[in-house]
Amino acid sequence: EGEGEGRGKEGRMSVMRGMKLFRAASPVASGTGLVRAGRDGACGAMIKSADAAPEGQQVRWANLKLIRMRMRSVASIGKITKAMKMVAAAKLRSVQRVQEAARPFAGGMGGLFQLMENVKPEQSSEAPKELLIACTSDRGLCGGVNTQVVKNVKGYIGAHPNPSSVKLMLVGDKGRDGLQRSVGSNITTSFKDVFRAPVSFEQACIIAEDIMKQEYDKITLVYNKFKSAIAQEVTQGVVPGLEFMKTHAEVFDEYDFESDMDSAQVFVDLFEFKLATQLYSACLENGTSEQAARMSAMDNATRNAGDMLGRLTLTYNRQRQAVITSELIEIISGAEALKG
Repeated sequence: EGEGEGRGKEGRMSVMRGMKLFRAASPVASGTGLVRAGRDGACGAMIKSADAAPEGQQVRWANLKLIRMRMRSVASIGKITKAMKMVAAAKLRSVQRVQEAARPFAGGMGGLFQLMENVKPEQSSEAPKELLIACTSDRGLCGGVNTQVVKNVKGYIGAHPNPSSVKLMLVGDKGRDGLQRSVGSNITTSFKDVFRAPVSFEQACIIAEDIMKQEYDKITLVYNKFKSAIAQEVTQGVVPGLEFMKTHAEVFDEYDFESDMDSAQVFVDLFEFKLATQLYSACLENGTSEQAARMSAMDNATRNAGDMLGRLTLTYNRQRQAVITSELIEIISGAEALKG
């Protein structure tokens, strides 16, 4: 019985080896796909598997699937950018009305302090203590408005004879991202979420109170000035320090101040009011420029998405037509082979 079982196992193994050799020698592969049964054979039949397509056809259909996925992605991005453009346009109209109404107010304060601009500061052996205020946005996707302000601030500090004496205050979150690495040691204060809600004069007064805690000889504001929906200009606004204004108080002799307080306190209040007004105007100008730049950037992005979708659609149609043509050729070739 043992010998019979051994002979049976050897017979089954020999049959399996024979089947493998037959498959290896056969012109028709046992795998999937379309193969021609013999190049010069009489049958010349085309055999198609039921569970898979030819390798070349698989690649073509995979390419079509990738193109369809990319078309859906680009179309979705185009819808998002179009919605963001409409939102930015609505916000631009709202903030532009406030900004245009506040310009005469800021212009009046500028005219009051215009005489101070003609006074040259006295030469001092000590380096003046300066404060640089950079106004940027809290959100991105608004073109190059933040980049231009960051570049201006870097150039100002780099060209200063004593860069360590320049302290930097950031209004807006995006300025910190661009300045933290290069001039991070100069940053003293950073205000974020300033432009999440409409800018108010109360916010400017809070920032001015924080500045008044330190005595600076010169305060410079860097912001984007709104010119039109497609044009914004980086501007530097200079506010002289409180001590400089007290030293040259004679320039205000032509004005009459009615107040129960002494003249020193009047100058302190006037300086704080001037600083808050300048900050409020700069924040409004920068906020208007942000919305205008975002509207323009989203408009360009929507047009680019439309152009890309058109090119992808053309590529998809061409690839699909090539697949259909290839399938027709394979069917006709198989039919002709069966006739021969």
